[in-house]
Amino acid sequence: MQRWRGLQSGLGVGDRDEVIYNTLSGELVRYASALVGPDDGPDLLSAVITRVLAKRHLSDLDDPRKYLFRAVSNEAKTHKRRHGRRQVVQLATPEIAPTVDIDTALDVVMDLPVRQRAATYLVYWLEFSPTEAAEAMGCRPGTVRRYLHLARNKLEAVLDAPE
Repeated sequence: MQRWRGLQSGLGVGDRDEVIYNTLSGELVRYASALVGPDDGPDLLSAVITRVLAKRHLSDLDDPRKYLFRAVSNEAKTHKRRHGRRQVVQLATPEIAPTVDIDTALDVVMDLPVRQRAATYLVYWLEFSPTEAAEAMGCRPGTVRRYLHLARNKLEAVLDAPE
């Protein structure tokens, strides 16, 4: 998309990269944190940005948002293989007791494979369509729907199980 190039006319390439990064970094950190945990999310994004900027400028990309979402997703898969399941996430106690134990639900979501977690995050939290999520993940929309189906089945099986 040319919108990133024309948006900041008169700025240098580095300045345009900074504007693009500042525009996208918040949602990319949240996405990375949803995939690998809040402790490693910012570091994962830093690794992705460093790797991308070593090869090209963000302003040279046709669609930096789509490219970076896919890069974060790919890096999360590598991270998961390298580091396994080492994160522990603590939630604040809610004021109103939910009908489902939040810690259990979060544990189930964090135990999902990275691709199912990515699809769940993109579709349910960022409200991407399956087609948009597929573009961000680098797969087909049918694959995203399959990941969502598998994730829902896993969540239902664990959360509906008698205690």
